[in-house]
Amino acid sequence: MAKSAWQMKVRRRPVTISHSVNSGCNLRCTFCDEWKKNLDTNASGESLKKDPSFEEICKIIDLAVDFGIGSYNAWSTEPMLRKDLPEIMKYAKSKGMNTFTITNGLLLKKRMGELKDVDYISVSVDGPTATREIRNADYDTILDGIRYASESGLLNKPLLMNCVISGKNLDEVADLAYFAKDLGNIKMAVEPVYSFKRMGETDWNDLSIRKDQQEKFVSLMNELIDLKKKGYPLINSKTYLKQIRDDKFIRNCRIDRGILAVDHHSNMYNCRIHNKPLGNVIENSVFDKDGKILKNGIKEVWDKTKKERKEMLQNCEGCQFFGYAELTLMNNYNIESFYGYEWL
Repeated sequence: MAKSAWQMKVRRRPVTISHSVNSGCNLRCTFCDEWKKNLDTNASGESLKKDPSFEEICKIIDLAVDFGIGSYNAWSTEPMLRKDLPEIMKYAKSKGMNTFTITNGLLLKKRMGELKDVDYISVSVDGPTATREIRNADYDTILDGIRYASESGLLNKPLLMNCVISGKNLDEVADLAYFAKDLGNIKMAVEPVYSFKRMGETDWNDLSIRKDQQEKFVSLMNELIDLKKKGYPLINSKTYLKQIRDDKFIRNCRIDRGILAVDHHSNMYNCRIHNKPLGNVIENSVFDKDGKILKNGIKEVWDKTKKERKEMLQNCEGCQFFGYAELTLMNNYNIESFYGYEWL
């Protein structure tokens, strides 16, 4: 925490790099634009396009560590499709980083035994109806993987279930909180679905919470706040849950001190909502023949885009993504959020 505080408050730099390690996916979630940009896949969902090599990923990790970043998140359409994911995580751990990965859970049971170097695993879970209708996925397979991870003794830290609240699952979200409590070694986070420009042709009328569902939504949020007070394993702060209930966006964003994103082409982003590439971190780097960093492309892009990043945050209308929002609340000295949001 001391290192993170120094990085965020003094150096004013991100503490986590969220790195897209591949472009293929084994699902076709209606709200996701990532797989839509990478339709050239085989029958298993593996991308036929060029994804970063293991060596290229290691360079990104080296640049991040040199920049002062202490956490590595292997993020993408579905990172567990990468056969060398365990080696990637092992390399990040060898550099002293905390390691994360985000998955849809379909391959969790199959690959759990390989993930000894992953500190935190986040699984997207929406409830049976939403999982079937939005993700077209086998809900039982996902829950089976979560149950196996919890009971196997292989988890380094509690597994996180991340649930997006939509018009499809208002009757199912609270059940997930009870499931997490009963299973043990499981945490849960919630955030609301909402539209933003880069989501392309998503049918938001089908996903959004309708006016006639607002009363049910408010009732659900009050139930989640009450469960949080009772000690259920919700990592969201009560402040965030109340603001979501009241449909308030988190402003005065501090994402520039939290998460830095790099896609599978090595393009750097300060915010995945604005989704504007700031520069290519590999193309702006120089390494000697032994791999030593002579010029850090992350620092180069970061320094060159200071004005652009500042304007992006100042002009932002705000958002409700729990990771961005909770980080902002803490950086803006919201006491309840600092203690109520469980840092991963």
